[in-house]
Amino acid sequence: MNWTKLLAVATVMAALIAAPATARADSVPTTDEVVAIMAELTDPNKPAADKGDIVTPGFAPDEAGTIDDHLRRMNPFALLPPDFVVTDIQPAPNNMAGATVATTGGFRRDTNPRPIVLVNQGGHWLITHDTAMTELDALWAAARSGPHWVPFVP
Repeated sequence: MNWTKLLAVATVMAALIAAPATARADSVPTTDEVVAIMAELTDPNKPAADKGDIVTPGFAPDEAGTIDDHLRRMNPFALLPPDFVVTDIQPAPNNMAGATVATTGGFRRDTNPRPIVLVNQGGHWLITHDTAMTELDALWAAARSGPHWVPFVP
C-alpha cells in the first residue's frame, strides 16, 4: 500500500472514530449493500470501465484494462466470486462510511480484514477508487499465493 492510500485510509478511520455516537442508522450502507458493491466490483462479466456506478471516481482506461484482464484470469480457476464478510460499518463525515471487509472461501480466496471507504452520492453508496484498487490488489495477491505449480499467475 503506498503512503497516499495509507494516509487516506487513516484519515477516514480517524473520522470514523471521531464521528458522534448519535449518527442516524440510515447514514451507513447495510451489510447487503456493501456485499453487493463488492460482488459487482469483482464481477468478471461487467467491464471495469462500466463500474462507475459503484466506484468513485471511475477507473482510468489503463486501470480498467488491467482489472478486466486479472478478473478474467481468476474466473476459470473458481476464484470468483469470493465470499465477502462485512463487519464494523460506521458512519463518517461528508456522506461517507467505513467498514471492514475480508474474503473467505479457502485456498487462494482468503484475505485479511481491511478497512474500506464508501461514499453516499445521491442516496447511492459507492466504494472509493483507492479502496476498490486496494481490495482488488488483495484478491490478486491471494490468487497468486500458494504452491508455484499452480498455473494461475496474473
